[in-house]
Amino acid sequence: MTEMSTGRPPHYDIEYDEILAIKICNGLRPEFAEGTPECYIQLANQCMDANPSNRPTASDIYYKLLEWYNIVYHGDASELTILKSFQAADAIISTLSTDLPIYTKDKLTTNEEME
Repeated sequence: MTEMSTGRPPHYDIEYDEILAIKICNGLRPEFAEGTPECYIQLANQCMDANPSNRPTASDIYYKLLEWYNIVYHGDASELTILKSFQAADAIISTLSTDLPIYTKDKLTTNEEME
């Protein structure tokens, strides 16, 4: 869900190794892009809860996403805050860079630097 928010994989700027795994076990979570709707962040954080029994089920996630879909695409006026927050996020998404770093043995580079 954070990748959908930022256009980049979680922890894209950190080498995927044992140190990162330990940091994640100790509570490190990926960040969200500015403008990401708060309801979306809350659901994503529930999905990343350290205690698996606190995480929503696949059905819970499906119905929440379906609810948001109906609000956005069918214009449910009773949920104007959610509608506006997703519309604002859509405007921001197109401005996000998706240039990803590439790890080499010697240094961290970006796709543009490799070309």
